[in-house]
Amino acid sequence: MTMHDERSPALRAGVDYRGTPNATERVSEHIAPGKKRAALPRYVLINLPRTTRLLLLLVVAVIGAASAAVALSGQEPFAFADVLLWGVLAASVVFVAVGLITSARLWTWGAGIAAASILVYLGGLAGDAPYVWNGASIAAAATWNLTLLASLGYLALYAALRYGAIVAAPDDQNFMD
Repeated sequence: MTMHDERSPALRAGVDYRGTPNATERVSEHIAPGKKRAALPRYVLINLPRTTRLLLLLVVAVIGAASAAVALSGQEPFAFADVLLWGVLAASVVFVAVGLITSARLWTWGAGIAAASILVYLGGLAGDAPYVWNGASIAAAATWNLTLLASLGYLALYAALRYGAIVAAPDDQNFMD
């Protein structure tokens, strides 16, 4: 015998999972064999899809802006780094434009942009990157480091998105609060 509440907010919103195992049985998708509970990070669920989407777009825009600022600073981190920095900017502009105009799930592209920015940063470590001890201004050094920090931040958000801790529009986690 199963009990269904016809006044359920989920049912009124058109979400009907009756007859599925999740509606009648314990959900154990993320519980390891032999354990009684899922790992602690599985309990962190942030359902702000539009805000998360804008945050991801903003972080990629910061990566692109920081890359452009480093390219304009006049201190080339390594040979032909300006071409790569401008490429990161161009990819960032396309990413943000597509992200604002469409509802495409393009977060893997953003991970590629972040990875490219990290590779440029690592190339600068072997070259003549703009650091204060290297003759660059504090602002140029901070902008150079921002290319790495923003890229790492995007990859952390992307990992949380893939893990299911956060959700980005057009997806949601079907919360009915």
